Amino acid sequence: MRINKIFCAALAAAALSLSSCEDFTEVQPKGKNLLSTTDQLEMLLNYEYYGGNNDMRLMAGDMIYAFSPLANEISKPTKSRNVIIWTYDEANIEKMAELTASDADYTYYYGIIGKISNPILQQVEKATGSDDAKKMLQSEALTLRAWSYYILINKFAKAYSPASAANDPGIIIMTEETDIQTPQSKSTVQQVYDQIIADCDKAIETGGLSASAVNKMRMNEACPHAVKALALLSMQRWDEAETEARKALAVNAVVNDYNNNYKGTLTGYMIGGTYDVIDRGKKGTDEDYFLNPNLDFYNSFSPEAFDYLEEGHAYRRISNANMMYDYLMDFSTTLIGEPGWQPTFDLNSYWNDGGLRSPQMYLVVAECEFHKGNIDAAMEALDKIRVNRISPDVYQPLRGNVTAAGDAKEHIKQVTCNELLFSVDIFIAKKRWNQVSGWEASYSRTISGQTYTIKPDSKMWIFPFPQSVLNNNPNITKHNYEE
Repeated sequence: MRINKIFCAALAAAALSLSSCEDFTEVQPKGKNLLSTTDQLEMLLNYEYYGGNNDMRLMAGDMIYAFSPLANEISKPTKSRNVIIWTYDEANIEKMAELTASDADYTYYYGIIGKISNPILQQVEKATGSDDAKKMLQSEALTLRAWSYYILINKFAKAYSPASAANDPGIIIMTEETDIQTPQSKSTVQQVYDQIIADCDKAIETGGLSASAVNKMRMNEACPHAVKALALLSMQRWDEAETEARKALAVNAVVNDYNNNYKGTLTGYMIGGTYDVIDRGKKGTDEDYFLNPNLDFYNSFSPEAFDYLEEGHAYRRISNANMMYDYLMDFSTTLIGEPGWQPTFDLNSYWNDGGLRSPQMYLVVAECEFHKGNIDAAMEALDKIRVNRISPDVYQPLRGNVTAAGDAKEHIKQVTCNELLFSVDIFIAKKRWNQVSGWEASYSRTISGQTYTIKPDSKMWIFPFPQSVLNNNPNITKHNYEE
């Protein structure tokens, strides 16, 4: 996919045409917004979404993206940013901040807010066009903004804690009414989540979204409910989170049946063997509400991550480099110098990296039902996912077989980590659990015989702001792990 040329022309004419997204809160606006009709404003939504960088997935501990032996990289006297992340080297977090000149996620998500959502919301009431078109534009722009803030706050700030969110430093909130010529200050974590909920509520109230969008990279009716459910889950408002998740599921409750559908084959390069793999295609699947696509290619998943997959799980069939070489060699040894890792090799599928999907809503229901003491209902929600992921030869339902709270909690964690393996949401989930009493955990990975661990209270869960922001905005002088 490529950005539509008409979109580029429209964007160039917009008032918020920016040289980079890190400093869109500081630049001087150029020209005036010339988009005056709903059709022209809709062109802003014709955007080429893509999964962000690998930061959060790396920090979650399940995968590493590299093309040289990890031991060699780790042993170098000058530590790279990646090495600091791989080894959870909190002592060098300031070095990591110095090495973060820019940040692809900051650029990406604030770019959506500053170049798509806010210009639409700024102009939609004045634009020429039907009321239905205006409602659609407003609902979609609000949902996009809420989703973007949800990802940003979870990368750059502390996970939501009901006890401290009102004081915990967060990120900049930019709405259509914000003066972009004035450097803005950070809002608190509470204020950012309040903004997310408010945007979702207004998008829902406006009612401009249909059950099926024109394609999977446009928001549909389930999306504002899904974003709100995820935000409320982080806020530990279990009843409300489940209500919103069920509203999203009422629009679309499909979970991809990887046992019978979405099948493909990979042909080996050495002896021409053929292997069954998952083929999601590149247009989104039945379970995708909103696709934020990412190719999984040479992302090496740790043995621990793949061992944590349930027996018979479809994700064990992900296209990988060992298949490519007909299992005649362990390609992870060649690629990163670590035997037993799983280097992916999937050029046919777009995995939904941080987007919105129906399985996420079942995970919300499961966790909320657990916190309300309803173990059977929680396990039933997990089974809605598992029955489409686990081979029928070994599948056994959890409902009725899992009755102890401790066991139920561990199953929720396992199914969540399995399901979110190809997404930044696995980082968000692990980080969020550390704010829930009894759910805290340390996560470890072993590289060349050395085990590295990230603890629940580690500063490494909060990423530094890019230097481009600190250098251009005098109101942001500290990273959120420093405050």
